[in-house]
Amino acid sequence: MKKKRNSRVIFIFPVYIVVTGSVVFYIVLYMGFLTVNQIEVKGNKRVSQREILKRSGLIKGKSTLLFLEDRVRKQILENHWIKEVRLERIFPGKVVIEVEEEEPFCLALSEEGELLYVDKNGKRLGRANFKDGLDFPLLIGEGIDEPKLLKEAIELLNLSLRSRVLEWDEISEVNLDSLYGITVFTNDKRRIDFGEGDVAKKWHRVEQLIVKIRQMNLIEEYINVSSDKLGVVSFKF
Repeated sequence: MKKKRNSRVIFIFPVYIVVTGSVVFYIVLYMGFLTVNQIEVKGNKRVSQREILKRSGLIKGKSTLLFLEDRVRKQILENHWIKEVRLERIFPGKVVIEVEEEEPFCLALSEEGELLYVDKNGKRLGRANFKDGLDFPLLIGEGIDEPKLLKEAIELLNLSLRSRVLEWDEISEVNLDSLYGITVFTNDKRRIDFGEGDVAKKWHRVEQLIVKIRQMNLIEEYINVSSDKLGVVSFKF
């Protein structure tokens, strides 16, 4: 008799678990406890809410169980303006999408003649326009698609952010040439030839030259530090 009672208990217990689990799943899924009924988008300025929602694939009325956060995040990040994406599920049915957008650092004129925004790492963000502003240093030249030259040009502009003698907002154009390297033009028509390579070292040399020139109450018109040993300077009169 004991064996029979034990066999019944063992048989009934898993059935109870299955039935209970099914009831809970039904309540959660079909009674709307995890249904997406509100989607909030935060942090967007340049990218529209509609664009972010479309890329996310989230639809009101569907269960939050049916979307994978990594996939949603990856789809939104495919927009070049989006730098970071954070997702938050708030019980019972709210999803918050918070984005951090890239900031334009300079402009680039592509070989196709398009004026594009570029970030501090050299990433192209999208077409430039009057609404988002055009007052940025411009990368130009046939070497603009060469990764090494582009990296050095971006490094120069980043160095200018910390400079007191050749500041970022003084720079008008940065010309990238596969043969002659990098040349910087300022708003007041000064020209500085950096050549290629040793960007930080050459930038420091230019700063030293400008400081000495200012101490002599002179203004440089042209500086050439493309050589590792020599620096050529001509003055405005």
